Amino acid sequence: MCRRETRFASSILFWMSLWVLGLGIGGILLITGFVRIQMRHNIEKNITEEMEKVRDNSLLYVHQILLLNDAVVEEEGFRQCIRAVEEQIKSAGYREAAYYDLDGNLLKGSGSRFDGGNEREDFKQAVERDSTFTLSYKGNGQCEVYFTMPVELMEKRIGYISYYFDYQKMYQREWDTLEQTIGITVLTFVFICAVIWVILYRTIYAVRVLSRATSQISAHLKDGEFESTVVENLGLHHRKDEIGELSGNFIGLLGVAKEQFAKIQEDKDRILKLLSSRQEFYNNVTHELKTPLTTISGYAQLMEKNGLSDTELFLKGTEHILRESNRLHRMVVQLLEMQEEKSPGVKSRLDLTKLLGNVADTMQIKAKRQGSKIMFKGIGENVFVDGQEDKLRQIFINLIDNAIKYGEPKAVIRLEIAKGNGALEVSVANKGQGIKADDLENIFEPFYRADKELSRELGSTGLGLSLSRKIAREQGGEIRVKSTPGEETVFTVSLPEAESEVGHERKER
Repeated sequence: MCRRETRFASSILFWMSLWVLGLGIGGILLITGFVRIQMRHNIEKNITEEMEKVRDNSLLYVHQILLLNDAVVEEEGFRQCIRAVEEQIKSAGYREAAYYDLDGNLLKGSGSRFDGGNEREDFKQAVERDSTFTLSYKGNGQCEVYFTMPVELMEKRIGYISYYFDYQKMYQREWDTLEQTIGITVLTFVFICAVIWVILYRTIYAVRVLSRATSQISAHLKDGEFESTVVENLGLHHRKDEIGELSGNFIGLLGVAKEQFAKIQEDKDRILKLLSSRQEFYNNVTHELKTPLTTISGYAQLMEKNGLSDTELFLKGTEHILRESNRLHRMVVQLLEMQEEKSPGVKSRLDLTKLLGNVADTMQIKAKRQGSKIMFKGIGENVFVDGQEDKLRQIFINLIDNAIKYGEPKAVIRLEIAKGNGALEVSVANKGQGIKADDLENIFEPFYRADKELSRELGSTGLGLSLSRKIAREQGGEIRVKSTPGEETVFTVSLPEAESEVGHERKER
């Protein structure tokens, strides 16, 4: 099914254009705001530095006038010398200034700018704390500063001086810089937007062409009848950029798709075979469950019919019912263990040498009943693994139990430990009829038995090896088998080795 063509308002090009435009405008506003803040910061910094110079110079001038006029450093001396102070400060270039006594009364002032000056914020702050100034921006690029300083000489405050400064030229200079910055930013943004739009258009156009080609291919994809020449004819794979790479990869993808269509049929047959195997598994389960139930049911009916009159039948029936019940119970438990998806559980550090020795002692009784003997051989030192003791014990009991049941009577069963490639390998070997090469690939499958009649006679459920492999993999290991028919069969369990006991103790310290 072909997809309809995308409208421009819904296209990537449209939305990318909006994003670029939005980011550009936002960037201009951000830069403008930042430059404006920086401009005012620079103005205030320069004014602050200049006001500090004005304060220092003014104190020097006042002190000199008082000394020259032999006036005391008091409010009265400042009042008497106010005219001389005014002339000295004017000669220094500070034309607009006002002078106040400690009560805030105007002693001398130039112009009407300082009328009611003691009500200004800068004057109030100077009275309360120290020298300060107020900065105000007005229209037409005006920038006015009122600066008030207390006159303090020899740790005595004797009056106040207020100044007026017009920083219009500085403000206008900074504003011109801001306008130039904005203009350059806008021009740069327009140029970048144009370049980005061209690149986007070229890229998106190639994508749209590829989209149309893929729509044509998808119309025939379900039938497996499509040609890669549709994409090749576009010529996009000759480009040296990502579009060329994408086009080339898509052509290769179409070739792979053809191969996959051929494999799909093979997979279909394999799935059918898997379903057949699954059905066979259920048939085996049904058959294996039915056999002990039939035996139990048969003997139960005979015992019910004859009652206690036939003691031999009663004892024999009881024995068979008990044996088949136990086998049925083991089978159900093993089936449940195989099907359950459990977490690995808590592992602990185990002495494998000690564990195998214990298992060998436990199974020695059963081996003696068959006239066999279990020979356990370590490696001269204790070795350790990280695992679950009950699970590992179950693996080795299953393998030794099989070696006893299927081995030659009065034979020796070897249980050995060896080291190799950072792993510990536990082997269980016995002599017997062995396992054929064709059967070796299947013995770990549930209910698979090379000799079914013998297995049933020995009470095997056909699940022990499957369960053992499942447990070994959960413990981070694996099980392998080698067998020479008529000679020897060796099952090997590989487990990751843990640290030695001494190393473990040092690490804990």
